[in-house]
Amino acid sequence: MSMPYPAAGSSTARAQAEPTWGLPDALVGWAAAFVFANVAGAVVLLAGGYQTREEIESAPLAWTMVSSLPIWIAFVAIAVFVAHTKGNGWIRDFHVSLKAIDVPVGIVAGVVAQFVLVPLISFPILKLTGEDADDLSRSAQDLADKVHGAGGALLFLLVVGVVAPIAEELFFRGLLFRAIEKRWNQWWALGLSSAFFGLTHFQPLQFVALTAAGAVFGILVVRTGRLGPAIVAHMAFNISTVVVLLWLS
Repeated sequence: MSMPYPAAGSSTARAQAEPTWGLPDALVGWAAAFVFANVAGAVVLLAGGYQTREEIESAPLAWTMVSSLPIWIAFVAIAVFVAHTKGNGWIRDFHVSLKAIDVPVGIVAGVVAQFVLVPLISFPILKLTGEDADDLSRSAQDLADKVHGAGGALLFLLVVGVVAPIAEELFFRGLLFRAIEKRWNQWWALGLSSAFFGLTHFQPLQFVALTAAGAVFGILVVRTGRLGPAIVAHMAFNISTVVVLLWLS
């Protein structure tokens, strides 16, 4: 279950007041993050001499990775800023902690979500749309095809498998989840934050599967009261994808 805030009037409550941030902060923050990411990403690509759609699609992996960093930087910055200015800091407000048991639990949850849950959910969707598995993973595979050598593989693994999960969990299961939970309850928080997570990836074919994966990460937060297991699960989920993509490419 989620961890309640200290009772009013207690010595802990006096030192740690209930945060005043809420759903508007999360939604405005999300919009600001995407505006910043689009502008900053475009500036990075222009600086590298990549202007047209064809040039951007053929840009080397390093430039593509650097241009993708602003969205994750923004997610972290917004969550940390909101918690610092309207709460008790991001570690306390978003329950950022990790226990030893969270590592194996998170790894199992992430791998099962990737190789069992996602295929089961995606299969009927592909049948209904007439698409195939290649269509489902084409954008990710195109990115993996840019990887050359151990350095490229390490960069791809670091950004997609480590940076992205930490940033996305801090925002979606941290700020957004807790904001919705404050407004309604943890079950609304679980459903809405998962759907928003799926929607944010702007991949129509993958929307339901990504929403389900987000729900897995959210359930870990609900069950443990900690963000750590969700971060580990998200890392395992993404790293599993990276390993398969690199193997196929």
